[in-house]
Amino acid sequence: MKDLLKVAIGKRFFAPLRRTQLGKILFRQPLIFSLAMDIIEIKKFPEVASSETLQALSYYLDRECPRINLQEINWTDDYPNKPKVYFRIAYNEHHLFLKFDVQEYEFRATEITPCSPVWEDSCVEFFIQPEKCVGYYNIEINAIGTVLGAFGTSRENRRPVPRRLDSAILRDSTIKFNNEDPDDAFYQWSLTVKIPYTVFFRHKFQPKPGAIMRGNFHKCGNKLPHPHFVTWHPVKTPKPDFHQPEHFGTLIFK
Repeated sequence: MKDLLKVAIGKRFFAPLRRTQLGKILFRQPLIFSLAMDIIEIKKFPEVASSETLQALSYYLDRECPRINLQEINWTDDYPNKPKVYFRIAYNEHHLFLKFDVQEYEFRATEITPCSPVWEDSCVEFFIQPEKCVGYYNIEINAIGTVLGAFGTSRENRRPVPRRLDSAILRDSTIKFNNEDPDDAFYQWSLTVKIPYTVFFRHKFQPKPGAIMRGNFHKCGNKLPHPHFVTWHPVKTPKPDFHQPEHFGTLIFK
């Protein structure tokens, strides 16, 4: 049992994980923190991370990467609701690794077909603009793992990620309902994602240490009883619109 590690986060307990080669490497690396609100410094995982299970990656993202809060409501008059949403991000030579943790009072997960309107469900999103590129990618995933991905220069005329590529996005979701306090019942869900660089099909996408890109992270639920539109970086538009690359924040690959 010496090679087993039991993970506990809050009240959630995961099955024991083997102390893998990835764990041995990361344990020797310093944690990365960024104090700037409009900059995210993305930690590099070793190449072996690409062969890890999503459960193991979830643990290492929790342990090695800072938890970043989606705290911008942006349209407070019309959409004041703000669920609790946090994310963590890392990368290596072959993949981007993402984990979202969400707690919300309303929940919807009906879309099961790739490229369907997942933004109407309880949904998290990652938009990224590669270096020296006018266009950007949007990757949107609902709580049960249905993916919508596309590339373009604006909201209109976007080119979907080919089906054979979006199916290569590995994801693992867990959904819980907590009504210990009947007056404060809530849904709690997490989503771990492993995105191969082939998904960024319009570019030779392989960030190296020192690369600087732009992007944003969102949580929405357009068809919830009380819709919300929460972001990491502020979006200063009159009405909700995440397709605003001029309002992206800075992503630095360390």
